[in-house]
Formats: sequence, structure tokens, C-alpha cells
Amino acid sequence: MKRTSVALVVAGLLTVTIPGGAVYAAPESKSLDSVVKAIKKQFAKKSSVRFSVRRRGGPPPAWDIKAYGAYRFNAPGVYATDTTTITQEVEGTGRSREISIGRKFYSQAYVRSKNGKYVWKSPSTVGKWTYGQNLAGVIWGEDLINGINPGFLQLVASHGATSADGGMFEGVRTTLHSGTVKVPKLGERQAGMTFGTEEEEFVWGGPITWKLWVGPDDLPRRFHAILRFTPPEGGDVDTMTMNIIYRGWGKPVKITPPPEHLITDDW
Repeated sequence: MKRTSVALVVAGLLTVTIPGGAVYAAPESKSLDSVVKAIKKQFAKKSSVRFSVRRRGGPPPAWDIKAYGAYRFNAPGVYATDTTTITQEVEGTGRSREISIGRKFYSQAYVRSKNGKYVWKSPSTVGKWTYGQNLAGVIWGEDLINGINPGFLQLVASHGATSADGGMFEGVRTTLHSGTVKVPKLGERQAGMTFGTEEEEFVWGGPITWKLWVGPDDLPRRFHAILRFTPPEGGDVDTMTMNIIYRGWGKPVKITPPPEHLITDDW
């Protein structure tokens, strides 16, 4: 069975991008400087954080997803990830787990129908893992639409961000930063939703309306974004909403490869 989700897990290069007009510079906001500084400090400390994601909508072949896992950091950013993703698909419920450590990538995935039968599996034996070298789509980068990505935060700050009292979130008083930025390129790869700032033909783009709640330590607790994709030839806009929760900043997280006896070259 040919599956788009297989390509996403194995190649990590699914792209849905379009022109959405130039990104015009606005007076730079200083409201996110302390947030970027706090995040980079966590990177330098080789710290970690746990996260959960809910995502709905978007242009085909995007699935509505629920995901959760953990990030481990090093000085450049995210060094290792362990992510479990659940999707509701036509054939049944999809479930995948990906472990990325440096350039090493391990994955296992399946789709199971309502009657409990496996519609698709990779590897073909449940419980086994595939192994490969990370491709570009898998690796964390400055192009990700994520509340802990300094590249994204610096982009949105340069296009005007406002700050206000964010109220309490999970027992912590927060500050709410928010704004909208229009980008000429929106896309997706295995590491997450992406943006681009250079004009290209035949690609998707549009506005990103975002909100970021940070605690007294300036570390993100919740990130919410609405992405509006417009087809290059015009037509209906596809809207995607994304909500990410961050928990346990700095608490010990171990991300380790699967046992060798469970690794197979059977994709």
C-alpha cells in the first residue's frame, strides 16, 4: 500500500508551499528578546523539555494529529527528539514513534483499523524499529514554526509583537506575546510545520497568527498558531491550527536508541 505518511516518516520532505507576497520589515519589537535569551540559555545548558501538540486542518495531504514527546538540547538547538504521533486516517488510527539522536534516526509506525487489524506496518513486524541516517526533513532547524525556535521568534518580533498579561497557565503566571506575520512560504516536514522568507513560484504561503505564553522565567509554556494556506493559482484558503504545550523545563529526560536486537532493515 502506498502511503503519504510513509514518505513523511522515511524522507521527512513533504512540502506544501506557495507564494504569499513579500515579507515587509516593521520596527523590531524587543518584547521577545528575553524569551530568545532564556531559550538559548537552555540550549547552552544541554537541558530538555517535554511537549504535546494538537494540530487540525491544512491543505491535503495534512492529517489532524496529536503528538507528544521530549526534546534534548545542545548549544545549536535541539540535538535529540522522541516523538509519538497519532492520526485518524481513512483506514483507521495511525500511530508512529520517531527517535532522532544527532544524525541517527529510528522509527516504527502502523495503521490499525477499528476491528483491530493492521492495515499497514513499518517495519512489517510490530515492535521492531527501522534505522537510518537523518535526512534534512527530520532535523530541527531555524525554519520551524515553533514557540521554542529562536529563528521563528526573531522573525515575528521583527514584524511587530505585542505583550500583555497572560493570566495563569497550569499554576504559573504568564505573559502573553502575540502578533501576525505574513510569509511567502509555508510547508511541512517530519520535524514540524515550516516557514520560508524567500519568494518562490508555485509554492504555498500566507499569514501566521500566533500567541506565546511564557512564565516568569521567560520560558514558553504554550504556543498557539493559525496558518492560512492559499493555493498558488488562487482559490479557497486552507486553515491549520496548532497548539503546543511545553512542560518540565530542565527536568532530566533520557532519549536513547532502541535495543539493537529490535532494529531491522525491513522498511
